Amino acid sequence: MDDRQVETPVMPTVRITVDGQMVETCPGQSILEAALDAGIYIPHICAHRDLHPAGVCRLCVVEIEGREGLTTSCNTPAEDGMVVHTTTDRVKQVRRLAAELLLANHPADCTACPVYLKCELQSLMQYLEFTD
Repeated sequence: MDDRQVETPVMPTVRITVDGQMVETCPGQSILEAALDAGIYIPHICAHRDLHPAGVCRLCVVEIEGREGLTTSCNTPAEDGMVVHTTTDRVKQVRRLAAELLLANHPADCTACPVYLKCELQSLMQYLEFTD
């Protein structure tokens, strides 16, 4: 019998803080993926599992301590030690503007839509407390 032990390789982890909660993720994952995996919701539309994250809807913007401006979380890799804020007043303001732009050419009567009550956009508008 062989008494040697086989070492299991340790996968490196990236630790970030999202809204005060420590989140561990794999290297290469985006902030959005890390947050969603940890049960922290960040609104998003353009980040779909079948598409390359483009950051164009601007709904997933977050503030990162030590960085100027807002960052799209769908295409920003999580970096060890990063501190992310998802619900600041500034973030909410930009998300609201992005939602207004998305809805600018949207049909006013949602009830005629085939995905009525199963619509990601409707759910997002409720999350953003969009009443207009």
